[in-house]
Amino acid sequence: MFVCGYHFPASMGNDVSFDKVIEKVTAGAGDLSGIKAVEVTGETSKGEVVEKFTVEPGSFMFTALVDYYKKADVPEKDGFKMIYYTNKYQISEISKTVDGDGTKSFCKKFDDMNLYRIKVA
Repeated sequence: MFVCGYHFPASMGNDVSFDKVIEKVTAGAGDLSGIKAVEVTGETSKGEVVEKFTVEPGSFMFTALVDYYKKADVPEKDGFKMIYYTNKYQISEISKTVDGDGTKSFCKKFDDMNLYRIKVA
């Protein structure tokens, strides 16, 4: 099973604890001290930006987005990388549980089928 891009043994089935995922994501993200925010854009299928928001440090969502940005093998566009549905949905599900109201509005966005790009700033 893959969660947030990390492999977990099949013996764990579909019941991988969030603690295990958070541990791997945090280790994968590495040193976050120089990162002030993650910029997110919502776009149309033609690449027109329809919304922008910023995720501040201190949440799982922030850490997971930095981790994704660092390791995602996707093309950049003006420093932004596309985040795909499975990744944003998994990040959203964990964030809803561990971040509380701090990322609630972002989680709602990540639960939809719209296109999003992220940039570490």
